[in-house]
Amino acid sequence: MASTAPSKRQAAAAAKRAGSEIEAGAEEVATQARRAGARAKRQASALEETLSRSAEDIAATVGDRLRAVGVDTDRVVDVAKEQAGELQKLIEDEIRERPLRALGLAAAVGLFVGYLSAR
Repeated sequence: MASTAPSKRQAAAAAKRAGSEIEAGAEEVATQARRAGARAKRQASALEETLSRSAEDIAATVGDRLRAVGVDTDRVVDVAKEQAGELQKLIEDEIRERPLRALGLAAAVGLFVGYLSAR
């Protein structure tokens, strides 16, 4: 029995060390995950800013070229606004006439967008 007590103490000490090592490892993993998340957030922000600037540059270039060939961009914007207003009215009418169908379509679109964003 004398050899059993030291073995139990050694096993308890080993279990305690293992627990401490696991806890330290988990803290290190959590720290690294936080750092990676912050880094990804910074990179996403920079990418968003770059894409926004690029989109603005493209829009300006397209507008300049359209004006250069004689297209009245202000009129194009007015027509687009009119058509958007008409489309909005059609959608509102459809929702009023068939609310369950509209809800089903909205759910389907939501699932599709969710599927695409998860990829």
